[in-house]
Amino acid sequence: MITHRFDQGWGPQYAIKQFEQQLVDQYVSKCHLDTVLINSTWYSQDYHLQVMDALTGIKFDQIVLISMIDAAIPKKQWYQEFGCVVREIGYYPGTDFIDFWTLAVDKYFERPTFDCTDPLTIDTAYMCLNRKPHWHRKKFYNQLVDLGIVEHGLVSLGNDHLLAAKALPVDAGHCVLAPNWGTEQYGIPNDIMSLGHTMNWNRIFLNVVTETQYDIAKSYFVSEKIYKPILGMKPFLVVAHGADDWLSQRGFETYSADFKDISDLDLSQPDNIAPFLACLCNQDRRYFQHKYLALKSKIIYNYTHFAEYVQQQKNIVEQGMSC
Repeated sequence: MITHRFDQGWGPQYAIKQFEQQLVDQYVSKCHLDTVLINSTWYSQDYHLQVMDALTGIKFDQIVLISMIDAAIPKKQWYQEFGCVVREIGYYPGTDFIDFWTLAVDKYFERPTFDCTDPLTIDTAYMCLNRKPHWHRKKFYNQLVDLGIVEHGLVSLGNDHLLAAKALPVDAGHCVLAPNWGTEQYGIPNDIMSLGHTMNWNRIFLNVVTETQYDIAKSYFVSEKIYKPILGMKPFLVVAHGADDWLSQRGFETYSADFKDISDLDLSQPDNIAPFLACLCNQDRRYFQHKYLALKSKIIYNYTHFAEYVQQQKNIVEQGMSC
């Protein structure tokens, strides 16, 4: 039974936050122990001190740490003094792993109503969209600038001020499912649950994903970004360490070994992706179209497998937490 919740993350007015709570409650409800939930989202050091102080006045059997909307921050050892069971659910490695963003994408993502697989619409090498200007995204963008290939793709980058460092001339609207959805924060709308503007998506050959976490192997977290090209049926590369392993372990095909015809770079390594894009941008429209057809069976497989993976995650939630 859930007795207390510690959560200073997204407010309950947001649909995705409501969905997170629904999944957590469903998963934990089969456990008879008196349970305290501690959510990772926006979990700061100051907030941790407040939580620790409050826990001293509460009776409970176990603590459950939650990492779903954001990467895990609290760790088991932080709560050792209470001498109780501490469980970790969501994006923690272990028996209580749940891929929240897969389930959120399945529920809320606006699937394209147009044919994503028509190669004749492709005339642009790549697209790389960046809203929050994390250090690794700025580094990658600067690599594209230094290589002189920003204008050969569709590229955006948010800024800490009102105006984006680079915005698309034609873009999609905002998504009110999450906080900070307007342009006020980074100069780019927070469109987490669509592919963006149809025209842009149809034009590109390759989607370059700059994940929230630069080291997926270490953080064990992915967002909705990594699943967009799978549902949008485009080849993609991920600017993050461990991305290929993450995808392969979950049954998805990756594309890092599919471009030996134009480059010998190891595309599973994020530092090689920008130099590879320079090679890709030297190819003509016919290459993009023919290459897309060569990769189409893999693209369709990933699209189909996504539904199977979603069902696996739903089964985990329905089975519930063992006690």
